[in-house]
Amino acid sequence: MGPPRLPAPKTRRIAAALLVCAGLGVALSACSSAGPSLAQRACVHVDASIRLFKQAEHTRDVSSARQKAAEAAGQLSDALPLAARATSANPAYNPLMTTLQEIGRTSEANLIPALRAQCSAADNSTAQTTTARGPGSTGSSTSATTGVGGGMAPSQSSE
Repeated sequence: MGPPRLPAPKTRRIAAALLVCAGLGVALSACSSAGPSLAQRACVHVDASIRLFKQAEHTRDVSSARQKAAEAAGQLSDALPLAARATSANPAYNPLMTTLQEIGRTSEANLIPALRAQCSAADNSTAQTTTARGPGSTGSSTSATTGVGGGMAPSQSSE
């Protein structure tokens, strides 16, 4: 018997291509499962922001109201990078990211119905996620008329 024969170069290339494809499949599936998790983390900030914004609306002390409104805006700023990462993992979360980008251009009061609908859709987008929403959660108070994708509208108006 002679030395063991190495596989032909073509066979090695095919094997290498299969390994690369398998690795990409694992990597891409990890990205797709990250989207809902990231969107829901963004929605925790959205919920906190809405709660703070509503408190600011009902606070009689002007200084306290301004502080709560600023905290609410800060929560939405914290939500934006998470929504952007969710959109990178799954483009269906683009409406959430786009709505969050409107902060500073329009009042949060104008965005609350859309944010609630988008977060409700994010909560309902996967059965595997059990991320607890923060206290004062508003995500379940409305539902989206369509899926996670664009064109979501709330089925009921804001409070």
